[in-house]
Amino acid sequence: MNEKTSRNFTLLTMFILSLISNTVAPLMTTIQDTFSITVATSSMIPVMTTVGVLISNLSGSLLIAQLGLKTFLNISLIEALIGSIIFLISKNFTMVLIAVFFIGASTGSGFMSLSSITAHLSEKYKNFGTLNGFFGVGGIVAPFLAGIFIKNNINFRTIYISYIVILIIMMFSLNTRKIIKNIKYEPINIIEASTIISKKTVILPLLLFLLYSGTEISVITWSGNFLNTEIGLTKSNSSIYLSIFWILFTFARFVTNYLNKKITSLKTIQYFSILFIINLILLLTTKNPIFFILIGLSFGPIFPSAQNYSSNILNGRELGLFNGLTFAATGLGALIISPIMGIIGESNLYMSFSVPFLTFAIIVILTKILHK
Repeated sequence: MNEKTSRNFTLLTMFILSLISNTVAPLMTTIQDTFSITVATSSMIPVMTTVGVLISNLSGSLLIAQLGLKTFLNISLIEALIGSIIFLISKNFTMVLIAVFFIGASTGSGFMSLSSITAHLSEKYKNFGTLNGFFGVGGIVAPFLAGIFIKNNINFRTIYISYIVILIIMMFSLNTRKIIKNIKYEPINIIEASTIISKKTVILPLLLFLLYSGTEISVITWSGNFLNTEIGLTKSNSSIYLSIFWILFTFARFVTNYLNKKITSLKTIQYFSILFIINLILLLTTKNPIFFILIGLSFGPIFPSAQNYSSNILNGRELGLFNGLTFAATGLGALIISPIMGIIGESNLYMSFSVPFLTFAIIVILTKILHK
């Protein structure tokens, strides 16, 4: 197994899974119009996505050590394939919900397996900022593609045809070439898992992941509605701003490793969390979309910095469990925060974007506690 080839395949997979996942958010208003549903009803989309993430990660955190990293990556690709096929043939909102459930499951298991594979690479190729940066690349491309389809009145479901073809090719390559080694460990039982989770250096980062990812997913999910309703942008222009958002988001992730070395992982999280709060205040007070774009810059380094901090305190056998719980925490955060913002947004979308003030204030406090 060539480590460079493994690294490159994990980055490509991260990009594709991001592309599939992030295509949903810019299509949110189109889905609402197509199936004649309200903002509150459409909040079931991020909920079902999150349920998929939670189930795949909670089960995967205990099974990945036994099944192996390559096997679990295969499972994530199969889930993405099933979700894309259902989305393509969806005739009603229920089918869309089933599709995003599988897409959520693939995102969860994919992140868990790809993060674990990356953690097993040598220092030369282990870079969580770059790994997460490729998720950002998918976030840049997805709204751009969605915007093209919307602007040209092309059925939004057909985007997923290309995803289906790509997934089949990737699965064929993964299973016919020696790209990823199927690393296995002795299974971790419930008692041992609870002991690991109870550590301060594990439980607090998990809470941080929950608050950060829940907020990030929620802000991105409702950004289309916010930019359209509160700022007055058209659907296609909203997609453009979301793409620029992802460009800055991705840039910040690619420089995360440098920031972590210069000011430490925890300081990076703390400073960029404060920057997020400042940009959110300016967005809500001025209603200038430039500050929405800058929120992407604020978000970028936080998740990979938290991963970098946590990966240095666990051994290889524990990494699968922790990564599974990490992405289960991110899903749980979205399950809690996104519906809250959706419900508030049904009556006042502007007020719903004040929710992240609380979550990021807690994140700043958590970094201070971990610093002690």
